[in-house]
Amino acid sequence: MFIAAPALAQTGPPGTQTLERIIVTGSNVARTDLETVAPVEIITREQIERSAAQSVAEVLVKLPYTGSGSFIETANSGTDGASSVSLRSLGQEATLVLINGRRTSGYGFAQNINDTFVDLNAIPVTAIERIEILKDGASAIYGSDAIAGVVNIILRRDYRGVEASANVGFFEGKNDYRASLVAGMGDLGKDGYNVFGVLDFYKRDGLTMADTEFGRTRDQRSQQGGRNFQSLTGGGTWQGSGPANSVAANTRRAYAECTSKVDYAGAVSLGLVPVNQSNLPLGSGINQPGNSWCVRDFANHFTINPETERLGFLGRGTVDISASVQGYAEVGLSRNTSTTVFQEPFIANSIRFYPAPPPTRLAYTPFNVILAPGAAGNPLPFNATYAGVLNDLGLRGASITSEAFRTLAGLKYSIGGWDFDSAVGYSKSEITNDMKRQLAAGTLAAFGVPDRPQPPTPVSTSSSYNLNQPATNAPTVRESMLGSRSHSALSDLKFADTKATTEFGMLPGGPIGLALGIEYRDESMDDYASPEEVSRYLNVGVSSVQASRTDLAMYGELALPLTRQLEGQVALRYDRYSDMGTALTPKLGLKFKPMPGWLLRATWGRGFKAPTLPEVTSALSFLPGATVTDPQSGAVSTVVVSLGGNPDLEPEKSRTFTAGFVFEPTPSFSLGVDVYQIKWS
Repeated sequence: MFIAAPALAQTGPPGTQTLERIIVTGSNVARTDLETVAPVEIITREQIERSAAQSVAEVLVKLPYTGSGSFIETANSGTDGASSVSLRSLGQEATLVLINGRRTSGYGFAQNINDTFVDLNAIPVTAIERIEILKDGASAIYGSDAIAGVVNIILRRDYRGVEASANVGFFEGKNDYRASLVAGMGDLGKDGYNVFGVLDFYKRDGLTMADTEFGRTRDQRSQQGGRNFQSLTGGGTWQGSGPANSVAANTRRAYAECTSKVDYAGAVSLGLVPVNQSNLPLGSGINQPGNSWCVRDFANHFTINPETERLGFLGRGTVDISASVQGYAEVGLSRNTSTTVFQEPFIANSIRFYPAPPPTRLAYTPFNVILAPGAAGNPLPFNATYAGVLNDLGLRGASITSEAFRTLAGLKYSIGGWDFDSAVGYSKSEITNDMKRQLAAGTLAAFGVPDRPQPPTPVSTSSSYNLNQPATNAPTVRESMLGSRSHSALSDLKFADTKATTEFGMLPGGPIGLALGIEYRDESMDDYASPEEVSRYLNVGVSSVQASRTDLAMYGELALPLTRQLEGQVALRYDRYSDMGTALTPKLGLKFKPMPGWLLRATWGRGFKAPTLPEVTSALSFLPGATVTDPQSGAVSTVVVSLGGNPDLEPEKSRTFTAGFVFEPTPSFSLGVDVYQIKWS
């Protein structure tokens, strides 16, 4: 457990120090004791530097209570280059991420179609002062999404001087680089102001399966339990296009780039593997003795970590306007690029979308490429369907660029024994996904298929693309089958809030702490692909999110020092959303110090998660290429999965209970144990 010491402020006579009251994650009441009624772990900037972590996510995913649902720059996920955290393995949708105790805009693309999240890679590591992790439900304090807990990233507040650093790392034959610069001027205590900036740069080479020792080849026969047919991929297969042909022919023929024959038991190397081109019984596994096949090792085509480049900036200025008023302003910028490579295009049970009236709708047609005997590329004496990778078209790729912007301005001031913090702010996340060498509408013409094939797909007799002898294909034919597609999305958040804290009355343990606050948020998300854009490509999914909403919240909290050893917490929050309605969430907590070095605590509270904007958007998203089997006939069909939101969704709700203890016999040793129960419906 990480523990940070409370700050000391020179507020008394010379030579004396008093503890400064601060806000700790999990409470809005200013306090001097860092141990609250809820379990909070604090990771300091020094600990982050010693860990050599290159991102916030790298710090968080190593903790024992983050698990399933966390991801770091996952390749092939639709959110390549982004990172998120999941507390208690309940997913990023149940974990609230804050910056300096306030919300920021989510990532422009949703994970898994519906789940929105904050991209941790948009926060430069050098700008972080500490990370406070609340391992308890906190909707009564912070509102929606805090079902499993809260990750509050506290950024630096001031700096004087100049600091520069750089490092380089090596892994699996690849490199990563990082450089940072911090510069600031002004002493708040003497000059009454401070201005500083942080610049952070990071670059990492891309990593494929073939770059690693464990994944250098997909041929796993040298490993215990490794079986070739599960590891290597057929370059493509031919099969008769009708029931009579496919059964009578009893044939599968390899995608023919094999030029020689080797015994199956021979060594398999990278690239195309010539194992034999003989016919195979349809039901046979290719690893059986006597069988032959033409296989290919695609290990160098599967990205593990995308090539990454990140540039982040934080600037902040603070000025003492008077003895009781302080102004501050902050701006954060980041630009992250992630590049991933994919296997060459493939064709099997393809999907083609078309605009359909009204203009905001789509129609689709599933089809296979069926070539007649004698058509270019069909080596069989009957109508044949090809399914496989088009190896001569070159690797596909995707480059995702995310640009995040965050700014706020506020005042801290005191009136009549109350300490206020009021601010307004705006943040946005703009994402562009550039996809290279995608199968375009020209693919149909190259295979001699009508532009709008209707099932059953007509048989082609005039293919200009030779599937069986790809080396003979003209470059103009190849390029006519390919295109580049760019898709953008935007997520933004506007807010205004005021927080106030004070002390009043007296209990046996001391004065009662009180916090009150009001918050207004306006969030929107725009991730839309037009039917005309989508119709130019094959096998392209369609996302459609265009939605916005507002939330007005009011909350209050009491810190009750019942005795010198016993403290209670009572919190209540009311949220009113423009789309889903209202939520009222309470929380109760107790903290007990029976003796020096010991602390016992327990909390109970309700929580809620408002539906994400994709979940309440009535527009449909489409995922092509799913296969379903008719349970009556056994027929296999290719379908499009359509996913749509429900504007009438109500919030998900939870009940959370935690209990535990902290044992700290010396200032250098601390042991904490907590148990929890979360019921989420």
